[in-house]
Amino acid sequence: MSTDFEGAAQAVLGEHERVIAAGVFGLRDSYKAIFVGGVLTEIATADLPGSAITDGFVTAASVHGSREVNARSKGVSVRMLVAVTDTKIRIFSLPSFGNRPERELMTFERSATTVEVKKFGASRHMTLRDSTGQDLGLTGSVAFFSKFAAGAKSVIAALA
Repeated sequence: MSTDFEGAAQAVLGEHERVIAAGVFGLRDSYKAIFVGGVLTEIATADLPGSAITDGFVTAASVHGSREVNARSKGVSVRMLVAVTDTKIRIFSLPSFGNRPERELMTFERSATTVEVKKFGASRHMTLRDSTGQDLGLTGSVAFFSKFAAGAKSVIAALA
């Protein structure tokens, strides 16, 4: 599986716009939605036979479902490719599996966008907010063992 995210973004944008950094980010979790989803799932599955495997599967499905609902409510996807060009920050949807950008979800003008980055363990929370009020909260891994770390670090460095 290729992790040449700059090349993938460049292929989508063509030669008229130079990609200087690209990386995979996830939509920042809504912990409230995850909590509510977990409670509702626990209620709905209370009669299932209990085991560590069942509990793990149900919990994972609940978290994934709450992430999907959160992403749809914001008009984005759970996984996204952030591509930084000289003048824009472009956000593309990524499928759950695979690294080929699908469609463009949002565009931010770099000159009119503030970027806030906060440490969150082995991840970074990044918030993009432009002068029109459009904003997007993202999470990117910078962990040494993550195949996505180099891309996330390059995007953060390009926007710093």
